[in-house]
Amino acid sequence: MEFPDMIGLAQLSDEQRQQQLSTLFQQLMPLPASEQVSLMKALIQQMAEKATDVQYLNVCKTNLQIAAQLPDSDLKGFLAIRAQAASQLTPNLADRDKKLLQEALGKADPTIQEKIMKNF
Repeated sequence: MEFPDMIGLAQLSDEQRQQQLSTLFQQLMPLPASEQVSLMKALIQQMAEKATDVQYLNVCKTNLQIAAQLPDSDLKGFLAIRAQAASQLTPNLADRDKKLLQEALGKADPTIQEKIMKNF
């Protein structure tokens, strides 16, 4: 799987970003869980180290929109992989990720918030 430039993705229009991240998720899902965690950690780490807060929030917002479209069983799996990947980050990067993800979730549409929280 080709490793994406998350900063480049963060700078795309909402529509382009959603299309690119949807494709990325589709490539990620069939991989073994250990590879999913490893790739997810690298993606989160790249964002946490290099993205501005606005870029990070845009990617989080788009990811939440995409994730909320998944069936509950797939969403639970995705959230578990993401949580496991985030737990492997250094404390400062994990804190930044958690803060910005919570901010993005707080700004998300209430239906997205509800679905994500129900499956977390």
